[in-house]
Amino acid sequence: MSAIRPYVMVDDARVYGAFLERTFGAQVSTMIPLESNPERVIHAEARIGDSSVFFADSGPDGGRCLSSPAEPVHVQLWATVPDPDGVHDRAIAAGARSAAAVTIQDDGSRTGGFVDPFGTLWWVTTLA
Repeated sequence: MSAIRPYVMVDDARVYGAFLERTFGAQVSTMIPLESNPERVIHAEARIGDSSVFFADSGPDGGRCLSSPAEPVHVQLWATVPDPDGVHDRAIAAGARSAAAVTIQDDGSRTGGFVDPFGTLWWVTTLA
């Protein structure tokens, strides 16, 4: 099964999460602070009905989250796919640049990233 989740980079993830709660009745299930600055958020997830939106604080230098090679990206796409290694390899063959090799994560999933030729940062992952 494949799925895509938007990953929105914002100036203040805590305020954005509160906005999603108020506007959509979202449930913010994850809010991970940046270790070096706990006021900033490196990853968050809000459930809206059967869907989820990932979001985090952005930074002008991309230091708080991975950026494309030239500029920080504002929207990242998170795709759950059966074979992230194959998708990553095919993307590179089609002109994308690797942002992160596909590796095993702490939860057992395999995740990697690439920047497509249009500047979008994609994360591809398996379900844990």
